[in-house]
Amino acid sequence: MWAKKNPSKFWTPGRTLRIAFLNGTEEFKAATITAANNWLPHINLSFEFVEGKEGDIRILSEEGTFSSNVGTDALLSTDEPTMRLWPHSPIQARYFAANVMHEFGHMLGAEHEQTHPTANIPWNTSALYAEHGLTDNPEKDDYQAKVTRERLHQWYLDRADPDASIYSEYDRKSIMHYEIRQSWTEGDFRIFLNFDLSEKDKAFMAKAYPYPDNK
Repeated sequence: MWAKKNPSKFWTPGRTLRIAFLNGTEEFKAATITAANNWLPHINLSFEFVEGKEGDIRILSEEGTFSSNVGTDALLSTDEPTMRLWPHSPIQARYFAANVMHEFGHMLGAEHEQTHPTANIPWNTSALYAEHGLTDNPEKDDYQAKVTRERLHQWYLDRADPDASIYSEYDRKSIMHYEIRQSWTEGDFRIFLNFDLSEKDKAFMAKAYPYPDNK
């Protein structure tokens, strides 16, 4: 797991984060709370879930997207949602929970694991580009292709600068790791969707949010 070093986006340990639901069914809210609370045994933070618009974190139930501001970036705006969660039916509860834990990982300050400073993923960039409708030649990109290429580099290909990062060992089992398809890499390398917090996830966040006697 890793996070940006300068400036750090971690919250102050011991803080209670007020987390507001802007909308959503009772089932959506209950499932979100259950999944998010998986982080609590490993961090010196508390979550207070509330209704309405007043919160450090503001969750919008929205079809088609999972996203979150990273750490204290949530404080930069007081009007917009800071997290968007795509509601799913109970039959997809495990998938929904994994994504909630992933987005709460961002909320706690973590970045995507596939861009970890020491990740050595053997990318087949031509295959990754092709599956997203791109060629190897960026000079042929129209506007939408440029946007897609930038996102692929941001989400997958551009590793973080070690000197500008706080990180533990690269973790293929991290909840913050995207699925990596076999066809996108060279050799025998793929990552399936991770459904649970890994031991390294827990250890990293315990160090980021220590209790007073855990220095």
